[in-house]
Amino acid sequence: MKDFATHEEQLEILEKRGLKITDKIAATRILSRENYYALIDGYKEPFLEHDIQVNPYGLERYQKETEFNHIYALHRFDRDLRMLVLNELLKFEKNIKSKLAYRFSEKFKEAGSFLEPGNYSEDNQYHHERDRIISTLANLIKSHKKRDKVRYPAIREFYDKHKDVPLWVLVNFLSLGQITHFYTVIDEQLREQIASDFAQEYSEQYESMTLKATELDAILRIVFPYRNKSAHEEILYRYHLTHPIELDALETRLKMDKGSLSGATVFSLLSLVKLTSTKGDYDQFSQKLSQLIQELEASVQTRAFTKIMKDAGFNR
Repeated sequence: MKDFATHEEQLEILEKRGLKITDKIAATRILSRENYYALIDGYKEPFLEHDIQVNPYGLERYQKETEFNHIYALHRFDRDLRMLVLNELLKFEKNIKSKLAYRFSEKFKEAGSFLEPGNYSEDNQYHHERDRIISTLANLIKSHKKRDKVRYPAIREFYDKHKDVPLWVLVNFLSLGQITHFYTVIDEQLREQIASDFAQEYSEQYESMTLKATELDAILRIVFPYRNKSAHEEILYRYHLTHPIELDALETRLKMDKGSLSGATVFSLLSLVKLTSTKGDYDQFSQKLSQLIQELEASVQTRAFTKIMKDAGFNR
């Protein structure tokens, strides 16, 4: 177990490992706000010296001329990247919720149709997840009939006024994980229709494209963990899925390099944003992302910047 160390002692340890600290007062303030573990242990890797000729014993040593501010610059870059990505993924989340509720309600117009098992896929392998979704929706309605301990007042207000809560209201209170499962368990015609809706939006703004339901499944499986990483202040720039998710056919149809969408890196995720955003939003997103990358490049050494971009999947 490591002994407690003051901020001053932590800085001394970093200096002994070769890290330059030009302003110790400012560095102490940063450590008091950001936490040593989250800042240093989270973002030190691109700045460590792994060349065995320079560091033959594999000690934790920093590359020559590495400064405390370089690590902090990467930390700030990752925080800004999380906020930028989260903003776009929340738009995608809203988009698929809207499409799912609209198409399901269009096909099954009866009140409470989303509580009927027969309105979902007939495939037995999805019945357990179907029942969980139905139970979640039913509990949302049931819990808001109570007069106290109401979690979502908006649902109760709607119920009090209409004595019913439709799907297009309830979907707003489902998590992206629940929406992902919901999309999985609806019937195949609806799944394909929703995927086609996304393809049509893209085609109207760029070039003609088709999107299969299984490909939208894959996009959701990629987006979900990145959305959670972004929302929970976890390290994002070097996060990657354990295994790439197959989107080779979509990459081919869009004339994109292999791995651009399915490479399981941050770069893959950012490429997917174009498929699920409006052109105006995507252009603005791209501009902000380019600015973030330029600011990082100006703030760290070339060697570290190259490693960071490689970790993020930008070395294509």
